[in-house]
Amino acid sequence: MKTHQWMAVAAGVMVATSASAQSEGGGGGGGGGSFGNAGQIVVSSDASGSLGYTTEGPGIGYLTIEPSVDYFLKENLSIGSSIRLRVLFGEGDTVAAFGISARVGYNIALTDKISVWPKGVVTLDVGDNILGTQEGTLFASTVILEGYAPFLYHVTPHFFLGAGPRLAVGLGDDVDVTFGVATTIGGYF
Repeated sequence: MKTHQWMAVAAGVMVATSASAQSEGGGGGGGGGSFGNAGQIVVSSDASGSLGYTTEGPGIGYLTIEPSVDYFLKENLSIGSSIRLRVLFGEGDTVAAFGISARVGYNIALTDKISVWPKGVVTLDVGDNILGTQEGTLFASTVILEGYAPFLYHVTPHFFLGAGPRLAVGLGDDVDVTFGVATTIGGYF
């Protein structure tokens, strides 16, 4: 029951913040206006998961949560960073890895409410080569190159939801390839 109360409080704060931003005149430079304007700061959380297949062993599933911050340098061109928590699960023990990412993206408006925001991402996983899996230690891939293209639905000004394909290639002693669908939720100011 308490979880539902906290979710209701968080939703109320988001709606109040969005309404406040609208009443203060969200248009013009300095981060206001439509998504992708120069000077905007975007705070979001990406999440992805798979119950399917990754080449990191026999059918290991994963869940990734990635809070992030992006900044639009100029119209539609963004740079950003994130912190990643990845949990792997399968037949053996469940393990976790942490990482930090740098990314660059370009927003493409399709309609007033829909855009696609493809991003190129480089991630450095920390500690992934010391955590155990079914076969011993996790593969030695510590650098991950990714492409992620979420389609965003701008629910209200300054708030969006999205989902899209994500392809990750882990580099190291062995090359790992993971494909999945990731989701995102965020806001901008």
